[in-house]
Amino acid sequence: MIYDNILIHWSKMKVIKLMTIWPDIVRELTENNDQELQHVNKWKTKVLEYNVPKGGRRRSISLVVAYKLLASQDQLTEENIRLARILAWCMEILQAVYIVMDDIVDHTDMRRNQPTWHVKIGLSAVNDILLMETCIYDLVKKYFKSKDCFEDILNLFSKYHKKTVQGECLDILISTDWEKKSNFDLFSMDQYDTIVKYKTSYYSFVLPFTLAMRFAGITESEIYKQAENILLKIGHLFQVRDDYLDCYGKREVIGKSGTDIQEGKCSWPIVVALQRATTEQKKILKECYGVADEEKIKRVKQIYEEIGVSNIYSDYEEETHNLLNAYIQQLSSKLPTEYFSYLLATSCSKVGRKD
Repeated sequence: MIYDNILIHWSKMKVIKLMTIWPDIVRELTENNDQELQHVNKWKTKVLEYNVPKGGRRRSISLVVAYKLLASQDQLTEENIRLARILAWCMEILQAVYIVMDDIVDHTDMRRNQPTWHVKIGLSAVNDILLMETCIYDLVKKYFKSKDCFEDILNLFSKYHKKTVQGECLDILISTDWEKKSNFDLFSMDQYDTIVKYKTSYYSFVLPFTLAMRFAGITESEIYKQAENILLKIGHLFQVRDDYLDCYGKREVIGKSGTDIQEGKCSWPIVVALQRATTEQKKILKECYGVADEEKIKRVKQIYEEIGVSNIYSDYEEETHNLLNAYIQQLSSKLPTEYFSYLLATSCSKVGRKD
């Protein structure tokens, strides 16, 4: 608990420093001398302010922290740190792109303790997703075009964006049967691991660190591979926790309503439950999972309780946390072990928002 409180305080200080340049970011993205687009710029301001700066900012903070640990002393100028924070806001805008999209697909009504964007304005939110995506590339071009890392940064965003949308597609295809029947024959742990890697781990954990590495001038492929390996593992633990909270977390704490059960998602609790369920329990799960009916949702959760999903999760989290701690200590001396320890601690922290 004490360590959690220290992390909260430390993260809040980082958020404050990030927020100091947010007004400049919005101004850069919405100032346009073309009178024909003034209405667009005003709308873009609303879209950005509502969807971008209100989350947990894990990805943006981790990027700045990584840069400060990876960069040489002569690189740590005030200007470079500001550029790292601008790059961090690009990550937050990308996160907003995925959140608005995900909320539409999952029919989520609340996010970050406020109505989701599509609930607030309707399905024109789809165009706002594209609008926000253009902002990322506008910022990168404006602030990094003269840098040696410019092309690589653009390629990293493109590479991991592609992986993420492929992961989202796989998540939808595996979790949803067009005949409205649960795809339990596809709900394996291997399939779940693939969804998590592409949907979450790459952009949430690998991308911020690799952006920081490239901005710091680190281009060794072996270092990238070693970093990616541990970051994917931490990302997996983070998503398992996210899935667990979707079912067991309180809405006022996690900032959104859980929808995995009624949406028929291939999430960690259902995969674990199916591995351990009796024939009768599997029959009930098949009848009730993926149906937006409160009684059936309660019945699924009742089966989870009978199987002991909460206890299984607690054991999994502790064991995985210990294994990752051991793995971190064996990393190359060229990688900052304190960064991965911090990332692991914040990913497993019992406090704060999920996203």
